[in-house]
Amino acid sequence: MSSLNIKRKRGRPIASQKLNIEIILEAALDVFSDHGYEGAQLKEVAQKVGVTTPLISYHFENKEDLWKKSIIHLSEKIMLRYEKVRKEHLDLKGISLLKAFSKEYLYLMAEFPPMYKVLLQEMGRKSWRYDFVSQHLLMPVVWFGHKPITESNDLEEFKSIPVANFVSIMFGASSSFFVLAQTLEAEYGISPFTKENIEIHANIMNDLIFKQFE
Repeated sequence: MSSLNIKRKRGRPIASQKLNIEIILEAALDVFSDHGYEGAQLKEVAQKVGVTTPLISYHFENKEDLWKKSIIHLSEKIMLRYEKVRKEHLDLKGISLLKAFSKEYLYLMAEFPPMYKVLLQEMGRKSWRYDFVSQHLLMPVVWFGHKPITESNDLEEFKSIPVANFVSIMFGASSSFFVLAQTLEAEYGISPFTKENIEIHANIMNDLIFKQFE
């Protein structure tokens, strides 16, 4: 009998298969972001990395467990990148640092499409997944982005902008560039995933939002 037909949910993993947890989490992110939580199936994740579904089930309790761990995995990648940007720009502060964070956010979305796909899927509904995504994918980025403002001794005019509006503007200006990817390519011949176009969009976005406060 082929190992693909094994019905057990728990047990020892098949010796002939090797499981790289990070690869599983990356595959899970792709499947969840493409099909949504309800539409995703463990077997699709298994097929994507070339292992059996029972092997996935051996390492993750259920679909919810895999979803949560894949979101945490993505969150950790994002935080590492933002920490790196902070260390690379120790000479920047205030608006200049905020612009650097904004540009990096665009690069993050280009590199990790599940980031904006999952956010858009879950942020429009009130559920346990909304709370989880907000906590792990959105609010840490908001914290990083708003920190240069709160730590600055000036920028009083910029600080008068309500945080809710600031978050909405930044997320909308960033995510829509990739959400509209097919339209931009079909109508204008522009791919938002190239370095050149990310730089162009980041500079335009930063000028429109921040130039008046510099």
